[in-house]
Amino acid sequence: MEKRLDNNGYIDFPFPATRNANGSVNPCGIDLTLETDRIEEIAVIKHSVNLRRLLEEVNLQDGLFMTLACDWQQRSDAVCGFIDIAFRPDLIHHTREEALKLERAFDAYLTEQEAQHNMTAGSLVNYARSVLDWCWSPLRQRQREYEKITIQFYCQQAEDAEWCFDHLRHFLVSWYPTAEHLPTP
Repeated sequence: MEKRLDNNGYIDFPFPATRNANGSVNPCGIDLTLETDRIEEIAVIKHSVNLRRLLEEVNLQDGLFMTLACDWQQRSDAVCGFIDIAFRPDLIHHTREEALKLERAFDAYLTEQEAQHNMTAGSLVNYARSVLDWCWSPLRQRQREYEKITIQFYCQQAEDAEWCFDHLRHFLVSWYPTAEHLPTP
């Protein structure tokens, strides 16, 4: 996974709110693990049932991860955007090396899905690699410095983005926390 050199100054979480071109306010980074009632302020969840479900389940349960920010845009040729995630800051035993292996662990999850559903080997992994781009950048929150992972998506159809959100949610909430699934270094 590559380091993202352009982080637009979004290092200190929660990120500052920004004003959109139409005058509306983008609240940017909301710590949904502490302020669960603010999820309705995230306007982009109105576009995607599975993005909303991902945000709810990752942040509202006692899990390993939290979301930091997200975006969803409909363009003439695609649906695109990003999701920023990180290990929860109170879980200090998760290392930088582990964060940088998340993409590989997601590939292992998809490989397992292929086998369970009798799919052609590599089909889900190759598809995910064609629509998802994983990178990392520095993060500072709650007196801790560590890594955030940005997962950018670029899908031709909204249904394809829904597929990505559903699999990312299942991976982050259910699959990854199960240690026996983790790929060896």
